[in-house]
Amino acid sequence: MLSLTLFTAPTVSQAASVTCSTASCLTSALANAQPGDVITLAAGVTFTGNFVAAKNGTASAKITIKGASSTNKPILNGGTTSSGYALYITGDHYDIRNVKVTNAKKGIMLDHANYTWMEYVDVYSIGEEGVHYRDGSSNNTIKNSTVSDTGKLNPEYGEGVYVGSDVGKWGSYIKETKNNRISSVTFGPNVRAEHVDIKEGSSGTTVENCTFNGTGIAGANYADSFIDVKGNNDVIKNNVGYRNGNSKIVDAFQVHERVSGWGQNASFTGNTLYLDNATPYVVNTDTGATATASNNTRSPSGNMYKGSVN
Repeated sequence: MLSLTLFTAPTVSQAASVTCSTASCLTSALANAQPGDVITLAAGVTFTGNFVAAKNGTASAKITIKGASSTNKPILNGGTTSSGYALYITGDHYDIRNVKVTNAKKGIMLDHANYTWMEYVDVYSIGEEGVHYRDGSSNNTIKNSTVSDTGKLNPEYGEGVYVGSDVGKWGSYIKETKNNRISSVTFGPNVRAEHVDIKEGSSGTTVENCTFNGTGIAGANYADSFIDVKGNNDVIKNNVGYRNGNSKIVDAFQVHERVSGWGQNASFTGNTLYLDNATPYVVNTDTGATATASNNTRSPSGNMYKGSVN
């Protein structure tokens, strides 16, 4: 007599949808997230803590974290501007939208995190940098968002969006941070360091259609421009910058060769700068750095380009 053995198919995790109104719910949902999961945060609720997104989504099934309302966004509150990250992303393929991030030493930190999309995110009242793509984090986008009131603890580290790592940190973090996009972001007031700082070792960063409000740039630690470019093949296009009488801003954009072979081939196209007087340059490249520039305008008329700008 034949004996039949029946095999059951392995269980496949199914995407889940959860709505959270407490910090413990959000912490649990992130810890257990699977590709395709949707975590909805209740409108207007403040979630206090340091939240970690370590699970991986996929290209076809991102992990979504979203506010239930675009007009009454939930708030991720880190609890203090002196320590911690309000949102720490170490996984791949996230979609984050309609949330506010505040009251942390660093607002949103990404370490070796790839293909994250952030849209309609407001980052404000942060001790140091607002958003940081670090440790090889690549192919990420922040769009249609705002970053303001950063550097409350340390103005010299109060960048709006920080891409990559300083050469002094290359022993701790992967330097190759590639193809990140900053699009239609409103910076300021009171972003106390550069609105965007693109570090040596990174490449292919795009900053486009952004607005820079220079009120509050503090000038500490050489933070004296809207954008500081030290990576390679970065594209800065169709942005609008307002110096707003801030004498700490000495140029709109600067390009530096911080490390030999870096600070190369930056492109500046179609930017409009309101610089108060004739002195600040639109693009200032230092020795060893290279850039191209076209169709940029400044008001009033005055200095345009300095250094190796073609």
